[in-house]
Amino acid sequence: MRYTHRRSRIAADSIFSAIIAVPLFADVHQTLFNGAPYFRVKHSMSKTFADFPLHESLQQALQTLGFTAPTPVQEQSIPAALEGKDLLVSSQTGSGKTAAFLLPTLHALAGNEDTLLSFKDRMRAVTAPSILVLCPTRELAQQVSQDAIGFVRHMKGVRIAAIMGGMPFGKQIQQLKGAQVVVATPGRLLDLVNRRQIKLDQVKALIVDEADRMLDLGFSEDLEAISDLAGNRDQTLMFSATFAGRIISLAERMMNDPQRISIETGHSTNTDITQTLHWTDGFEHKKKLLTHWLNGEDVDQAVVFASTQEDTDMLAEELAEAGLSVVALHGAMPQTVRNRRL
Repeated sequence: MRYTHRRSRIAADSIFSAIIAVPLFADVHQTLFNGAPYFRVKHSMSKTFADFPLHESLQQALQTLGFTAPTPVQEQSIPAALEGKDLLVSSQTGSGKTAAFLLPTLHALAGNEDTLLSFKDRMRAVTAPSILVLCPTRELAQQVSQDAIGFVRHMKGVRIAAIMGGMPFGKQIQQLKGAQVVVATPGRLLDLVNRRQIKLDQVKALIVDEADRMLDLGFSEDLEAISDLAGNRDQTLMFSATFAGRIISLAERMMNDPQRISIETGHSTNTDITQTLHWTDGFEHKKKLLTHWLNGEDVDQAVVFASTQEDTDMLAEELAEAGLSVVALHGAMPQTVRNRRL
């Protein structure tokens, strides 16, 4: 049995202690793509955002936000997306991919501000967004929607809405009204489609963020259903940590001859994290080792990842019995409970 942990300090104002325990893994970039366009990109910081032909309102927002030089994924993806190409991009979390897909799609919207329906007309009509961003989790959807709000701060009449599970329907329906940009988790989006609170036939750009995580969570059928509902779109952008076979298969079903871009980070793991592998003889031995490590004088705070919700609850109880301050956190809990525990 192998047991791994990643160890790092958490901000001093954090309110809980924990341990990080994650499966050992490695990302492998596959290079056989049947002759499709494929670009493996090394880091380059030669450009600035001013070099991109982005709408003036977006350039103003970038200056306000302090954006100067694009990251590699932004440098490679933004020009291709501005040309209207479908993109399949392999890039790690934290690489700046949110701006890589928001800026070029918002640029198209910015150029058509004069053709938008009036706010009053949009509030009366069923919401029909031009840009649809799909995220695997509510936390990511909230983050992406906040980034989008920052980018459109100088665009007139553009409304952003985030819809996700775990929130009251009535409140989200009100927030959804008149939105041209919708950031959503797949399940809640389909619920609102079925309730006729949103229609997707006017979507021009569909973005799938963290596609690999989507498939891990079982959203494959939901993604294809949404793809069919947004069948009139002009462009699809898909971002994933790897070009695994299942991602290629999903892209083939949802995309039109996508250009592939792979961003090389130069390392497969975060260099700020020390990783240690512990070999154990069984579950009891692993539990004792974990408890011993937690009680170390140099461990103040940590996060533990367990393989199932049941294991999470069980491990939290056992660590609490050992005298540690622990809370469990998983998807089966109501959102209000999760917020309180965080």
